Amino acid sequence: MKRILSSIVFAALAVGVTNARGTGQKTDGGDASITNDVSAVFATNRCFSKGGLGIVNKGLYIVVKSTRNELIVKPTEETEQTWTGQSAAKVEMVILSGGKIWSVEKLPDRFDLSKASIVSFESEKIRFFDFQTMSGGYYERIKVSGSQ
Repeated sequence: MKRILSSIVFAALAVGVTNARGTGQKTDGGDASITNDVSAVFATNRCFSKGGLGIVNKGLYIVVKSTRNELIVKPTEETEQTWTGQSAAKVEMVILSGGKIWSVEKLPDRFDLSKASIVSFESEKIRFFDFQTMSGGYYERIKVSGSQ
């Protein structure tokens, strides 16, 4: 069951990436709306963090300057939680849905991808996609001492 659900999530992510529109932060100066390869917009949409934080949406922030895979989740204006995953040297993917962080293997029963955001921690980049706004991109990791 977990393998089937994982396959569905990855397939949905691929469809979402293919249908993504640029968020206005392209670095090559091109107009994202006129490209024939829409998936290239997602792959080349480099975003820039401020103070070591990358914004996915108003409730999800990526800590790009950390020795661990780390997110800040703000389900409401009054609450803030920090999620810490594996070492920054490890590849990891998580999903934000309903104000909570979920692993692919442990999604809730009534999971709705259209209301979720996905973050993929990779060796050099941290990629993200927000299905509510159909936008995404990547932040480059900022190396700190203690990271591999």
